[in-house]
Amino acid sequence: MLLTLGKRLAQGYGLLLAMAAGGLVFANLFGLGAFLIQEIGSDNQRAASLELYGWWMHCGWWVGVGLALTGAVTRKRATQTKTVGEQTTDDTVPADLARPESGRWKTVGKRSGVLSSIAFFGCAGGFAGLMLGGSLLLLWFSLAYSPFAPAGWASSVKVEQRAGSLLPENKEVMTTTHPVALYAFGVPIGLGATAGAIIGGVGAALGKVEDVE
Repeated sequence: MLLTLGKRLAQGYGLLLAMAAGGLVFANLFGLGAFLIQEIGSDNQRAASLELYGWWMHCGWWVGVGLALTGAVTRKRATQTKTVGEQTTDDTVPADLARPESGRWKTVGKRSGVLSSIAFFGCAGGFAGLMLGGSLLLLWFSLAYSPFAPAGWASSVKVEQRAGSLLPENKEVMTTTHPVALYAFGVPIGLGATAGAIIGGVGAALGKVEDVE
């Protein structure tokens, strides 16, 4: 029951991230298109309309979210159809051939040290928090470009030219100093590292953590 619920939650969160990414990409594409059209058709005397850019970006956000949702539904239906076909094929395979022989695995371990366990689980928890914080940051940026963004979110987003570590040319990156975005990214990292360190330390102290040899 809990495994099924966790799987459903993971699938729902993955769909939410896909919709957020699609909305963010198409919002920027529509905004760039509106900017180019305005530059080509303007007489260099009228100021650029921020409301026009915002309207086009919101339209692009809706298009990206809709495409991501449509793609997810189509992929799910194709997966279900493939699964039904595989189950039908498995039913025709004899039971002796369908069940592989079970091997005997034996692991030998020794009790893990408290400090090493704290360090390992703390790093693992911090990495998990980094992944969660990155996904929450993606959701925040997408929401900032959406029609539902609270006041001040969109204006805090800036696109800057920065030199990449691997590529010599500059590339555009999105930055923000909004506190909600900073907390959404930083808090999961801190909580994950702290929770991992506590779990690793308590587990090692109780002898529940072993180093496999």
